[in-house]
Amino acid sequence: MSENPTKICHITSAHPPFDGRIFHKQCISLVNAGYAVSLVATYSKAETIRGVKMVPLSQKKGRFYRFFIKSFQAFFKALKTKSAIYHLHDPELLPAAIALKMCGKKVVFDMHELVYHQIADKDYIGNKAIRKVLAGSYRLLERIGMRVFDKIVLAEDGYLRYFEKNYPKRLHKLVFIRNYPIIGLIDSMIGERQQHQHTTEFILVYAGSLTKIRGIKETCEAVRASKYPVKLVLLGRWSDLVYKEQCGIDGEKINYLGEFPLDKVYDVLSNSDLGVSLLYPVENYLTSLPVKAFEYMACGIPMIMSDFPYWQKTFDGVAKFANPYAVEEITKLIDWSYENKNELAKMGAFAYDKVRKEFSWEGESIALVSMYDGLCGRLPKQQ
Repeated sequence: MSENPTKICHITSAHPPFDGRIFHKQCISLVNAGYAVSLVATYSKAETIRGVKMVPLSQKKGRFYRFFIKSFQAFFKALKTKSAIYHLHDPELLPAAIALKMCGKKVVFDMHELVYHQIADKDYIGNKAIRKVLAGSYRLLERIGMRVFDKIVLAEDGYLRYFEKNYPKRLHKLVFIRNYPIIGLIDSMIGERQQHQHTTEFILVYAGSLTKIRGIKETCEAVRASKYPVKLVLLGRWSDLVYKEQCGIDGEKINYLGEFPLDKVYDVLSNSDLGVSLLYPVENYLTSLPVKAFEYMACGIPMIMSDFPYWQKTFDGVAKFANPYAVEEITKLIDWSYENKNELAKMGAFAYDKVRKEFSWEGESIALVSMYDGLCGRLPKQQ
């Protein structure tokens, strides 16, 4: 590492401070590459963790506060780091990102999702008229950003069509840094892979946001309808308590474990039989690549997934597919999985090998560091 490493600053007002993609993947990889990394995020105090300098934002909650106050707080705190490159992760930070460019800074904007399409699926935003106004406002800021930002990071290949259609002259700014799992971390957490054996109980697992659009209720109903002793384990944060009640968490067939830190999730996954990813077919998901699917694979478990054509192609051989609205169809796949445990074990082994060959963060981190090296004119390290 050089005596005066280049300073870079990651900023998020919406994600937790130890978000998998932002902290564990990007920030840690850049620290390991010799950069001086700050992270402006919602946190309790200023301290350095694993080489990342934490710059705390207020922990006050509320969407209005986050959108209209915390984003400005993040801008000013980020400026104080006097970094060479600023990397922003949330759509509400677009004005801050544009302001940083106006201050003469190099700016990277990270598109975790296709926000323009996502706005239409957010029930809490209001009626369609309000969503249309917000989508239009977002698109205006996005267009400005596409013109002035130094790089646009895309989390998934499927986003390319959106940019080819809307920003064909800005494609040279795109950098694909996919949200694949950290294989080394997973392996260190679960140790040497072992195929666990259940004599009677058969465990399905879902880890992630517990929202209507992710098919949690249908999954719960399918598990209850199964004729076999199957159990569903849920990890994550509920969108609201009303929806949680509708899903019918009973502690017997449906067990909610709460929110787990990233490293603890893998122990639960590796001791399950089948992962679940039954997202609704909304525009933002049809060509997405859910990171939890790759984490299931890394833990050696096959999946039941939504029958999107893009997913059927990408996850061929490691998943069975169903209409996410069709409880009976999902139930049949659960029963098939219970009846065909040997076939399921083969799918799990194939998934375990496939993710390590094709879908690891270790490979994506090379693209991340290369992008930063190019932005600051640093020669890549000699191998």
